[in-house]
Amino acid sequence: MFYADYIDGKKVFKSDLLSDVEHFFTTRELCLFSKDEDMSANRKAVEDYLGMRMATNQPVHGVDIAKVERGKYFYEKADGLLVEEGAAFMNFGDCTPLVFSFGKGAMIAHAGWRGTVQMMAKVAVKKICDEYGVKKQDIKVAIGPAICFNCYEVGQDVYDALSATVSEKGQGFAQKDGKYFVGLKEINKNQLIECGITQIDVCPYCTACGEKIFYSYRYEKTGYRHSAVVKV
Repeated sequence: MFYADYIDGKKVFKSDLLSDVEHFFTTRELCLFSKDEDMSANRKAVEDYLGMRMATNQPVHGVDIAKVERGKYFYEKADGLLVEEGAAFMNFGDCTPLVFSFGKGAMIAHAGWRGTVQMMAKVAVKKICDEYGVKKQDIKVAIGPAICFNCYEVGQDVYDALSATVSEKGQGFAQKDGKYFVGLKEINKNQLIECGITQIDVCPYCTACGEKIFYSYRYEKTGYRHSAVVKV
């Protein structure tokens, strides 16, 4: 279950499933990246809280995963950051954050519709299992805040491409009045289940509607982002 916590008096969300690893998802109150404003003070507050500097990435909507190395803090063309020792953060507009905990480390992965079509969730699981010899039943995944099913209208081409990634079409897909809607959180959860992951927690919050706790690029065209953070 997701619950609220506070860093420097500002709200973040955590998952009790991932109690074995330091992690959180930032909100509007603690933005770590913006194209419109310097957010270095907020990043410093988070790094002071973690006790170390964070690495980050430049996503390209692919499935390449970079291993965070000591002394290197920026990773180009990477949509996954694998952390054995250290801290990292990744920024999101409406795409789906996936945070993995597996005992020997943690990973943040970025899964927009393109990454979901390429099955980033399954790619991440395979890398964890192959590289660390971890059993799938020992992997825990928190699926963070992302645009919800009702807010995410797509074209038929995207709908069909996503539909081809899972055998179970009941959740995450709908056609209404000739329009196509997808739920990336549900689709990523189904991908994880179909590749053998059983420990999954899904954030109930939408980035586009409801209480406006997070930023939505799709609906606000904003340069501000919310982030997923891990420390091992």
